[in-house]
Amino acid sequence: MPDMIMDMNWMLILILIFVSGIVAYIGDIVGMRFGKKRISIFGLRPKSTSSLITVVSGILITILTLAVLSATSQTVRTAIFSMKFVQKQITELTSQLQGNRAEMEDLETTLLENQKDLVNKQIQLANVEGNLNASEAHLREIEAELALTRSEQEKASINLAELEKERETLAGEVEALKTESERLREGLKYVRGGRIVVFAGELIAQTVVAPETSGKMPEADDVMDSLLRSAQGMVSLRYGVDPDQVRVWLGPESLDIIKNSVKDQKGRRIIRLIASENTVQGEMIAASATIHESKKIYDKGHVLAEEGGIPAGLSAEEAEARLYSILGGLNARAKQDGVLPDPIRGTIGNLSASDFFEAVDSLSERQDTAKVIITTDEDIYSEGPVRVTIQILAE
Repeated sequence: MPDMIMDMNWMLILILIFVSGIVAYIGDIVGMRFGKKRISIFGLRPKSTSSLITVVSGILITILTLAVLSATSQTVRTAIFSMKFVQKQITELTSQLQGNRAEMEDLETTLLENQKDLVNKQIQLANVEGNLNASEAHLREIEAELALTRSEQEKASINLAELEKERETLAGEVEALKTESERLREGLKYVRGGRIVVFAGELIAQTVVAPETSGKMPEADDVMDSLLRSAQGMVSLRYGVDPDQVRVWLGPESLDIIKNSVKDQKGRRIIRLIASENTVQGEMIAASATIHESKKIYDKGHVLAEEGGIPAGLSAEEAEARLYSILGGLNARAKQDGVLPDPIRGTIGNLSASDFFEAVDSLSERQDTAKVIITTDEDIYSEGPVRVTIQILAE
């Protein structure tokens, strides 16, 4: 209420009161004058004329009040001249306002529903995020398990490859054992009905590889052919067969030994072929190659043994035993000095039977004390054999 009083246009109200008072005062004076003068207007009695003037004054007051209000206030003009339009606008605006209020209420209802949906969606989102985090953690576990599984699979594949390789190796060994078994069966038949032509560990061939006079090394194929021909010739001479009927087999390692000895060595080298197993007649001879350094051990004419004080009148048997004893000592000394012995018999010498028995006869026929001198018949190298000359001299 105090706010309404403060908001009133007191200046306009005071002006209206003042103007109305002036108009009423003027109207009263005019009426009194017309009444005193007993003036009649429109044929009316003076009293009626005075009343008419008072009424006109009141009308003028109203008209003047409206004029002043209209002149001084846009709101009053609008209220007087556009009231119906304003009312119509107010009605429309009120209707729109009510519609807007209803719409706003609907929007508020929708907003509340949307807020509820938003809360539900947020709850669902939180649940989904929780599930997502759990799924990501589970996924990481699965990836770790997958990586471990892949690693184990790779190891299993490697193990499988190794097992396959081992299986193939074992299968090859089984086949080799079957072949060996069949060969042994066949060999047993030969052993029962035939004879062994080569013994395991026996030296069947050897050759010396050394730079030629031109300084070049021989070809590996030539060295291999020489060894194989030598082995074939030795076996064929021993048992009276054609060399082409003798078959010799060398393994890959032995072939590499021969090739490397020709390729890499700078001095003399000895290549020996050693029988790997007992072989009966008709079978292939399996051999392996070994390589040894070759150097000069004795010069030609080197005295290997000298023994005197041999009494006269020895029998042939005694003279033979005495020479065997001397040659046995010579054999041990030559091996100690570096001559390679025969792998089976252990001998290093090469003395013909005729030379040996001539020396026996010469020693047994002596009538005086004698001495035996054994010298080298040629330069002797590590590969041997030690070829000697036996001299029986008087002491």
